[in-house]
Amino acid sequence: MLSIALATADNFADPDLWMHILTGQAILRTGHIPRFDTYSYTAAGMPWHNHEWLAQLALAVSYAHLGVFGPKLLKLLCASITILALAIGISATHASSRIQRLTLIITGVALATQMQFRPQLFTFMMLSVVMTLIAIEVYRGGAILWPLIPMFALWANLHGGYTIGLGAMIIAVAVLFIQGRGDTGRKTSARRLGLVTLGCAGATILNPFGAGLWTGVAHSVSDPLIRQIVADWVPLPETLLSMWRESKPELLQYVAPLLLFASFIAAVAMAPDLGDAALLAVATIFIGSALYASRNVALAVIALAIPLARHATLALEPTPAIKVGDRLEYADPPQPTLGNEPTTALLAISALLVALAGGTFSNRLKTWKPVPTGAVAFMERHGLHGNILNQFEWGEYLAWHVGNDSRVFIDGRCELVYPDRLIRQYAVFFYGLEGADGVLDAFPHNFVLIGPHTKGYEVVRKDGRWQLIYSDATAALFARAALPVEAPTGRKVADTYFP
Repeated sequence: MLSIALATADNFADPDLWMHILTGQAILRTGHIPRFDTYSYTAAGMPWHNHEWLAQLALAVSYAHLGVFGPKLLKLLCASITILALAIGISATHASSRIQRLTLIITGVALATQMQFRPQLFTFMMLSVVMTLIAIEVYRGGAILWPLIPMFALWANLHGGYTIGLGAMIIAVAVLFIQGRGDTGRKTSARRLGLVTLGCAGATILNPFGAGLWTGVAHSVSDPLIRQIVADWVPLPETLLSMWRESKPELLQYVAPLLLFASFIAAVAMAPDLGDAALLAVATIFIGSALYASRNVALAVIALAIPLARHATLALEPTPAIKVGDRLEYADPPQPTLGNEPTTALLAISALLVALAGGTFSNRLKTWKPVPTGAVAFMERHGLHGNILNQFEWGEYLAWHVGNDSRVFIDGRCELVYPDRLIRQYAVFFYGLEGADGVLDAFPHNFVLIGPHTKGYEVVRKDGRWQLIYSDATAALFARAALPVEAPTGRKVADTYFP
């Protein structure tokens, strides 16, 4: 309970949340998945391969019935299954109870900032199930694997992270196959898991886009432009360095994940038993993927939690219950005993306090970072509408609030809708690179909405054809021609909340 409370303690509206719920509402209203873009003026009518449609539908339904608390309840469900699955997987290692509890608690803390209202919630949940079933097969043998096949069919309609789950299974199969050359049990496990992996891969075709879904996901992962404008895709070392320079308090969110990474490396180095080499290989590769892109940190945490508990026990416990061998064997597990009631009560109270402090039961949801609330209110107050050259992370917010009368230049759907040429043009403008002036001429913009501390702001400010009509600490709004409105400048914007 405490681990679940910790995993769900950090609640904020991700920049993509508005589009997720907006799309889910469109599916509910029309009865079909939007296939073409209708929110932008730069990619209007372009194909939209929306592999997250079912997650968006779930978010929209929960929001429609329970308001902001609905998505929070959905998040709590996904987090609960994630932690429960990891708890089962960790228990399969027969690690000491103390290390099991400590690993689970730190894992909950490490997942908190990543466990937000996004389709990734379903990937975290299902990857935990995958890792637990692989662990049961590795440590005990005879795991019931076939339910993974329908799970992957569902997963492919919720989030593109199903490829991560298949990757984990393929890595495990490869390692088990190598070990199986001298171990019949491992050979059997490799064969069983390999057949199920093929079934899971085939099940992902059961989606509205068929095999084309794989093409879209592959493009998202491989597109180098995404790493220029989406913070999630920036390498972890670069992210940490940027936070150290600009906002040191934000580094706290990576303390728990980095502690787990270091603990895993240390535990394996101190107890280099290869009985669970399949899990070690998955965890190691996933840690590497986290270094490659910070968005993969939570995936690495989930992958390493189970083998970390086992190797920490082997390294630290004087008489570990785990016997080291090629095929894992265990001492008789201790009989369950009644827990310490005062300690249990204290943990339960702590879980409740964490949930209350984190806003789990609140019907309000603060935004991740300030959004252009003042600028949007200014536009509504003066009846301004048209095409908006916007800052990337505000696209969905604008689509939600002014989408009936205005269109955006770009939004978080990015490579799923917008061609690479357009993404590159946005990057040129936002970073004030050579040719930034040309972006202002290449499209029929009516307004520019940009942060006042960006290079793009300077590009527009120096262009005499654009006039600043509104500015605050968060956003600056430019128009092509002077408007009979006196713009309030330098006004502080209060905290903003979803919606």
